[in-house]
Amino acid sequence: MKNGTLLFGCLLLALHAAAVESMRPAGAADGDDPQVIAGFQAIFTCGARFNAARPLAAILREELADVAPQLPRPLVIADAGIVTTRTPQGQERIAAWRPGMGCTLLPPGATRSDVVNLPFVMQPHPGFDPTLTEWPQGDLMDPPAPHDALDKVVTAAFDPGIQEGEPFTIGVVVVADDRIVAERYRDGFDPWSGYRTWSTAKSFTQALVGTLVQSGALQLDAPAPIPEWQHVDDPRVGITLRHLLQMSSGLASEGANSNAVYFGGQDVLSAATTTELEHAPGEHFRYANNDTLLLLRAIRHVLDDDLAYLRLPNSALFHPLGMTSTVMETDHRGNFIGSSQVYTTARDLARFGLLYLHDGNFDGRRILPEGWAELARTRAPAHEPQELPGGGFMGYGHHFWRFEGVPGVPDGTYTTAGHKGQFSTVVPSKGVVIVRTGIDPDGTRWDQASFVARVLAALEADEP
Repeated sequence: MKNGTLLFGCLLLALHAAAVESMRPAGAADGDDPQVIAGFQAIFTCGARFNAARPLAAILREELADVAPQLPRPLVIADAGIVTTRTPQGQERIAAWRPGMGCTLLPPGATRSDVVNLPFVMQPHPGFDPTLTEWPQGDLMDPPAPHDALDKVVTAAFDPGIQEGEPFTIGVVVVADDRIVAERYRDGFDPWSGYRTWSTAKSFTQALVGTLVQSGALQLDAPAPIPEWQHVDDPRVGITLRHLLQMSSGLASEGANSNAVYFGGQDVLSAATTTELEHAPGEHFRYANNDTLLLLRAIRHVLDDDLAYLRLPNSALFHPLGMTSTVMETDHRGNFIGSSQVYTTARDLARFGLLYLHDGNFDGRRILPEGWAELARTRAPAHEPQELPGGGFMGYGHHFWRFEGVPGVPDGTYTTAGHKGQFSTVVPSKGVVIVRTGIDPDGTRWDQASFVARVLAALEADEP
């Protein structure tokens, strides 16, 4: 590794030793594991408190509503940027925030004194003041003009009484002709207070891969540059970046169960790089967080520079788009958890959607290769589309989802999709981006397809 190693490389040994007990095959763990529950408490409290400046009472009521109520109340040490929680057995879990890096969950057995050992680099300045810069890169804009039909649809998104399962909408942003035409937030949130993206982060990772394909550092159909696999006769060398983008690596996996990485404190590499091949690459679809984490492993390897790696999301993607309220967080060894652990806002998700609406161009600058947006919405060959309750199907593309044959939704529409209702949906044929964020209770599901149809119908009704 190059210059970034000097910042933290020699400090990771103590934390790695503490993490050994948290290593699980494929990074999977029981969601009822006390270490997982306490870790969930710690990382969510940390993110909401320090990334989004939310008060603890609101965090307990909303972000932590699904966590076992018998756990002790989290302790927020504001001056230090630390949150601690305890398992019922009294074991302490710690999450720590650093400027520009967001929150990191320390492994079981780590102490508060280990926080200084976490990877940290100063992030680059975005080079502009969002308050003085016009939309879309900045926040300077005229308020949206009234749109009677559209305003009714957006208002209804915040009314749990008329939405099945009482989902909890945080924010809605609708962009048409590159302008925000509707925007609303739940009480306690605003355009600069965000929430965890969950799997919408996967689409951000897809974009980061695109920036390195654009520069020539990565090739889609070459063997994925995962150094742990580069051995004689290792069958995993047949896995390409395209396979990983299609969730078709063929690797053994627990799918979406990455509790040990997300909330247990396991590092990304011990989870994602140690599984064996179960199916020939490209022949079997499995929605697997590890495929996304392996894309980030490939990025870190080809950059061979920890400083460049830890600055990449901001320097190559977020800052050029004006996504200054977005942060991609790492594990305790400096690996991005870019399958879920990103904090962002509805406006930033709208900016991200605009990047794809314009085929990788943003405000006159090419960020992604020509055709990268088309790749995002191209169906993964091994995936069988899922039927939606309201009609039509949802199929998998390349780290985005596709709406297929949905009533009122044009063909070619595609979307990010994150747990608890995080969506940035791109409608190329209409020049529209539709964002919805939420904290939906477990067991409920926001129907983004029907919401998109209602928004599009309202936009058409509001036309003079």
